[in-house]
Amino acid sequence: MSSFFKKKKRPVNYDTDPVSVKTGTAGGGDRIESIYGPGEQKQPNKRYKHAAVAVALLKYVVITLFFLFFMTMTFVYSSEINIENFRYILKDMNLKIPTGIEEYGDIYYVADMEQSFAFYRDDFVCVGRNSIEVIDTAGRQVQNTALRYVKPRLVTSGKYMLVYDLSNTQYGIFNTFSQLYSGTLDYPVSDADMNDDGYYLIVTRDTEYKSTVHVYNKDMKPVYSYQSNDRYIFDAHIYNDGTVMLYTSSAKSGKYFTEILKGSIKSEEMKTVYSASGITPLTAEKTGSGTSAVLCTDTLLFFKGDEMTTEYDFYGRVCRRFACGDGYAVIILSSEGAGADSDMLIFDRDGTLVYSGPSSSDVSELYVHNGNVYGLYTGCVERFEIRTEKTYRADTGYEVKGIVFPSNEIALFATASSAYPVSVYDDFTEIK
Repeated sequence: MSSFFKKKKRPVNYDTDPVSVKTGTAGGGDRIESIYGPGEQKQPNKRYKHAAVAVALLKYVVITLFFLFFMTMTFVYSSEINIENFRYILKDMNLKIPTGIEEYGDIYYVADMEQSFAFYRDDFVCVGRNSIEVIDTAGRQVQNTALRYVKPRLVTSGKYMLVYDLSNTQYGIFNTFSQLYSGTLDYPVSDADMNDDGYYLIVTRDTEYKSTVHVYNKDMKPVYSYQSNDRYIFDAHIYNDGTVMLYTSSAKSGKYFTEILKGSIKSEEMKTVYSASGITPLTAEKTGSGTSAVLCTDTLLFFKGDEMTTEYDFYGRVCRRFACGDGYAVIILSSEGAGADSDMLIFDRDGTLVYSGPSSSDVSELYVHNGNVYGLYTGCVERFEIRTEKTYRADTGYEVKGIVFPSNEIALFATASSAYPVSVYDDFTEIK
């Protein structure tokens, strides 16, 4: 081949170009090593050098665009930047909640004649005729949504809160931060319930039927409606397993009948699981998972699923107060007449009587929590410990309208306009 086409070698520049040297190896062969010139610097490839410059420029462009976006959104949506929305962003973080009374702040809310209280997702909730207020345990208001209710009632679950106007047509679904849904029915609401998955039911009526139950899914969409023209539904429960229980009364041939119907959240088909004549029901309460107690005018019925386990007769006495929860049912019965004695009876979820003893009839409200029965009296709160059968008292000096329980050791005493933490064990004194 002609020397014209041979590649000519250029002189080596030892300042920038690498050179190769041969070195001996243990096997007797030669190994080629590359070294650089005295500066020990290799010039970068031009293509990667240009790419690096482009990435650096892109970084500054992105930072500039983000800054412009941030300033624009701050200006346009300045009214939406508040503590409630910021906390909503952090709603799934495991924030620290108080473990002692000293860590609680002052909890204040608007006073009202009609109020319901609850503790929902580590926050105190107060519902009145004009608003629902959610306040954290440090005393900071998380939500304040206006309402126009006459008799507000509050139902809480693991997912949502349901607030309805008893004997009126409005209801709403809330979480900690805002109202998620607002509904208005054609006829007044007589009862409502919700399970931990967010399924709920509303008891009402319409023009053609004496009772109607609307069942909704967790997206607030209607699933079905059960209607009856001969039964009056005085209470209804929806359980976490999807079971729907309807407690009804009716009049046939001059007699009162109590019937309990069982269904599910998937179908409007209802099956009668209990029927009795001569019994007038008043209310039904959950005593635990799948268990309930039905209060009637002269008897107390206990159910496990669709099976009645116990019937307790009042023997002419009158019910003064009734409460259920935490696996127990508590009732205060009094004899007729002035100065009549009263007794407090405590049943477990199966209807077994675990305690019976004298009680005052002037208790304004009963609560059951963590093996204790709490009674509200004028100027004090009494705690009855079921296991030891001992009574303790906390003098308040003010009217307690309700109690909520952030933990087993702390109770929040709610007055008309504020709530105070009380130690269940340290702030109660045993009554000798």
